Amino acid sequence: MTNPSERSQDIESLCHLETVFQEHGYDDGFRAGERSGELEGRIYGCEKSCDLGREIGFYAGCIEAWNELAKLPGDKVNARALRHMEALKAMIDTFPRTNDATADMYGLRDKMKNKYRVIASLLGVQHKYNMGEAPKLTF
Repeated sequence: MTNPSERSQDIESLCHLETVFQEHGYDDGFRAGERSGELEGRIYGCEKSCDLGREIGFYAGCIEAWNELAKLPGDKVNARALRHMEALKAMIDTFPRTNDATADMYGLRDKMKNKYRVIASLLGVQHKYNMGEAPKLTF
């Protein structure tokens, strides 16, 4: 038979062993979560940046088309709309092309969206950016 002091040591070592296993499990889970979280964050960032680029590209395309329309003979685009179009073009040109943590990209996008709405109103067009699914091509 074992004496009581040996039993208390056995219980203490078992409690310590359980704590060690919990700490190792926590550390392993934390590392795995960091890896998977980084991957998910990259994927989410790519999706959002693609959506942002698509919307800004839409505004840039509209500006180019309206500038070509303004070059045609006749008074199809008034001077006020042209000024707003130039301002929107400048906003698009100065939009950060790299991942800049200090830039508020969504705030800049919202300013572009508002400027686009003003131009659309001045031109009398009812054209909105629709971020729906891309059309499926079938042959």
